[in-house]
Parts: sequence; C-alpha cells; structure tokens
Amino acid sequence: DGAGVLGVLGTPRFMAPEVVRGDAFPSTQTDLFSLSVLIFYMLMVAHPLEGEKEAAIKALDLPAMTKIYGKEPIFIFDPNDDSNRPVPGIHDNALAFWRIYPQFLRDIFIRAFTFGISDPNNGRVRESEWRVEMIRLRDAIFYCPNCSLENFYDSNALKASGGNPGLCWACAAALRLPPRIRIGKSVVMLNYNTELYPHHIDDRKMYDFSAPAAAVSKHPTNPNIWGLKNVSDDKWVVTTAEGSIKDVEPERSVSLALGAKIQFGEAIGEIKL
Repeated sequence: DGAGVLGVLGTPRFMAPEVVRGDAFPSTQTDLFSLSVLIFYMLMVAHPLEGEKEAAIKALDLPAMTKIYGKEPIFIFDPNDDSNRPVPGIHDNALAFWRIYPQFLRDIFIRAFTFGISDPNNGRVRESEWRVEMIRLRDAIFYCPNCSLENFYDSNALKASGGNPGLCWACAAALRLPPRIRIGKSVVMLNYNTELYPHHIDDRKMYDFSAPAAAVSKHPTNPNIWGLKNVSDDKWVVTTAEGSIKDVEPERSVSLALGAKIQFGEAIGEIKL
C-alpha cells in the first residue's frame, strides 16, 4: 500500500494510473479503471500491467509501483506495444487464460487498458458495458465432450477456421458445438442446462434473470432428441425451416431443428447447428 502525491491511501495495483501518479483524486472515472482491473484479475488470475517490466524489478517498492502502475502503465497484451508482455514461468496464468476467452472479451480488455489509460475521460469501459459483456460471455459457454470443462464460442475464430471449433483448452480433445440460437445480436449456446431469461427475449428487460422463459430439455421418450421448452406464461409461434407454423404453448417444447424460428413476443430467435 502507499500514498500518492495527493495523499490518497490505497493499493497502487488497483488504482487508476492518474491516482497513482497523484494527478487526480478517486472518482467515478478512476473507479471504472479499478473495476476493469478486478474483472481482468478475476478471469485471468493475473494483473493487466504486470509483465516484463514488473519482472525486471528487484524490489517492488513504492517508487517502482508508481512507475509500473502510474507513470508507465503498459497493458501486457497491448497490440501496439509488446514491451511488457507476460514472461513464461512468471506470468503463466495470463498466458494460459488470455487465449481461452473469445475475441470480443479480449477486445474490451484491450480498450480498457489502452484507451482507458491514454484517455481516462472517454476511453474507460463503463459498468453497464461490462454487464453486457459478462452476459455475452455466459451465453458463449459450451462444454468439452471429453472432459466436460467450459469452453467459449467465438464467432470470429470459427469463421477463421472454416467452421472448426478447435480443441479444448484443458484436454486438447476436439470440440463439438451444440445447437445455438440467435436472437437479435445475441447468440446463446443451447447446452443441456441452458436457460433463456427475460433479458434474452425482451430488450426492455436488460439484465433480467428473475425467472427462466425457456429451458433446453430432453425428449421424454427419445433421449437423442432435444428441444427448447416454453417455461414462460406466454405462447410462442414457431416457423420451421420448411415453412410450417405452429404454436408452442407454455410447458410445451419445440425441437432444436436447424432453421426453426421462434417468435417470443416481439423477439425472434433462429436455431443454428
């Protein structure tokens, strides 16, 4: 812990650079930087500014911390500056976890620790943006068929590989994508335990996880057939890929068939395989 020029007490590792330097008092804007550091630490089990420069320091005293976290803060995965990359054997968590997450999450971290440092007033990622990205990350989860650990759907990587989802980060087994549903701009992986919530199907109910509106379920007599069960109080209207239309009343299900479109009130979701 230490105190900046302005006498602010705290832990430099989790302060905004301008506070560490003593150029600003804590504020909403500086808290946004601290929030980004905490989220990065939570997901990567590493600090976003601790790379080669931190590893080269013999004694991490207050002047050294002021340099790393305040005067010369460089993101360890800055695409335009590789002078502070993670060091194998020291920053293995950062090296291991960074590659696991989808590109959209890496992009927002890059923004948080590049523009968020160079332009504190306009470049910081706001709490509402993090909430959206965390929901998106949750929706991207699917499971390795071999070890059952969580992997993440990445549309950019899938396109670049010609549709090959790649290998599990944990056991290196070939991955298989489950069915997924696209609702507006959102893509949700339809795993055996997936539930859709009000925020998925109603733009007016952001962050609403109050009660599921739909749940993936197994056919009662054929375990090889999976469907999406209507657990809401509202009727759905389904249009199959062949063009037939049917109603799906509450407690009924629709098969996870390629091209099926489900009208959840005003929102429409399409099943992808």
